[in-house]
Amino acid sequence: MNTVLSLIIMISQNTIRKDNMNFIASYIIDHLYEIDAMSIKTLAENCYTSTTSIIKFCQLIGFDTYAEFKKYLYSSLETRKEQLTKKCQNLQIEDLFNKIELFSQDSLDKQDLYQSVQKIVNMIIQKRSIHFYGAVFPLALVESFSEDMAIMKVPVHVHQTPFDQIDLQSNEAVNIIVTLTGRFIELNKEGFQQLCQLHQDIVLISQEVSDLKEIALQLTLPHTMNSDYDDILYILLLDLIKLSYYQFYHEHFEQRF
Repeated sequence: MNTVLSLIIMISQNTIRKDNMNFIASYIIDHLYEIDAMSIKTLAENCYTSTTSIIKFCQLIGFDTYAEFKKYLYSSLETRKEQLTKKCQNLQIEDLFNKIELFSQDSLDKQDLYQSVQKIVNMIIQKRSIHFYGAVFPLALVESFSEDMAIMKVPVHVHQTPFDQIDLQSNEAVNIIVTLTGRFIELNKEGFQQLCQLHQDIVLISQEVSDLKEIALQLTLPHTMNSDYDDILYILLLDLIKLSYYQFYHEHFEQRF
């Protein structure tokens, strides 16, 4: 069953139709824990839109009023927190590595992969925001990860189109390019260069080793025995990042979600 937050994320990650609804959704994700104390007038002003548009946004996801929207948003957040806690408490990093190894055709250097994941997590700890870039697939698999990270106060934004169709803006975030084959960068060289000029913390997730000097960190995923398993490997990697960040967040910010 979709939570209120998952519906908001779905709207924010709709890169085909950029409009007020998309902007409102992105703003709410960026200020998730501030919305409860925010009046509809303030939200409208911050989103450079009208209170009528805010009401339309609420109606889009099934609520007649802004007050009703906020009530169900925060009740669903509590439910999602409990689910995240239970999931992460039952997950072990070593188990995730073993699953990755199970689907890998290449020999897996667990220590190297672990160090790369920890570097990404440390970057997220510093920036507290993530932007993903890449083709529509596999970025469509980021939605659940985005929801869990938002719960832990790390907004995730996804750009599922070529760079020349994105209004690239400088941001204080970890910018992650996902291209398992490397073709996304090859087909979007000009946009890639522009992205690199705007940001320093760029991470590349790929199955192909790259010598791109503009990249701060490359995480190289192993090839799989069958390309159908690539998506599973990618989801397991996201789980690794999420679990590692959860352990940090739980220790430093929350005794209990």
